[in-house]
Amino acid sequence: MQAIKNIGFFVNTTKANAAGIVEGVSAWLEERGIVPLLPEEQAVELGHPKTGISKTEMVAQADVLLVLGGDGTLLSAAHTPQVENVPILAINIGTLGFLTDASLDELYPTLKATLAGDYRIEHRMMLEVVVDRQGFPQPFRAFALNDVVIRHYTRLIELDAYIDGELFIPYNADGLIIATPSGSTGYSLSCAGTIVAPQLEAILLTPIAPHSLTVRPFIADGAAEITVKMRAAYQSVDVFVDGQRETHSLTAGAVIKVEKAERTIQLIRSQHHSYYRTLREKLMLGERIKNT
Repeated sequence: MQAIKNIGFFVNTTKANAAGIVEGVSAWLEERGIVPLLPEEQAVELGHPKTGISKTEMVAQADVLLVLGGDGTLLSAAHTPQVENVPILAINIGTLGFLTDASLDELYPTLKATLAGDYRIEHRMMLEVVVDRQGFPQPFRAFALNDVVIRHYTRLIELDAYIDGELFIPYNADGLIIATPSGSTGYSLSCAGTIVAPQLEAILLTPIAPHSLTVRPFIADGAAEITVKMRAAYQSVDVFVDGQRETHSLTAGAVIKVEKAERTIQLIRSQHHSYYRTLREKLMLGERIKNT
């Protein structure tokens, strides 16, 4: 990668220590001749309103994007236009984080390694979702790094899931999660979905509270096209894309298509980062239950 001259920030400004971290990192970068860039709204929230630029400008100028937050902050950053063109270094300044590369106490060693070129890039698969909204001239279209969730909060919904045009499972459930391997440790996991290694290309189908004992989570090929058809009309079906809510009125026969996107997200990983260690420590895999 070319020499790093500009680093753009995506910051979880709700964290009490966010302002101090940004000031410290900015000063550290400037000492090394690197320009820190802040998006306008975050610059205002952090008390530096005159230094902010638009997210579009920031992404266009940045050689690296530094995410200071948790998985939610990274997911929000992943929805910025053209962000797939810039490597992302994500530092967890919160609690739980599977997508981030390092914790807060590893911030400066990780930055040093990145500036020295001592890192690797992981390309994470994304999903493209298209909702065919009858009565609208254009379908709703979005991209997901973690998951697409279809659900109705007040009633059971009836869905037919097709894989490559063939009926797979008719779901009677509170909803359905369609996730990437990156998203397998998110909402899908809490609904008994399988953890999938993030470098694989796969699409997970995890039902939410299915009303049948014969319905189980399933892992489809990453190149598969998933089509979900509504078996009844619903006035307010929620389609969450990486946790961002879109509410649609869907008639019987309405179609939601999900497939692998052409774009990927580039995550910077230190040479010492271990996904398996992260899983073991965050989820306490294999630890025995202790009597108190």
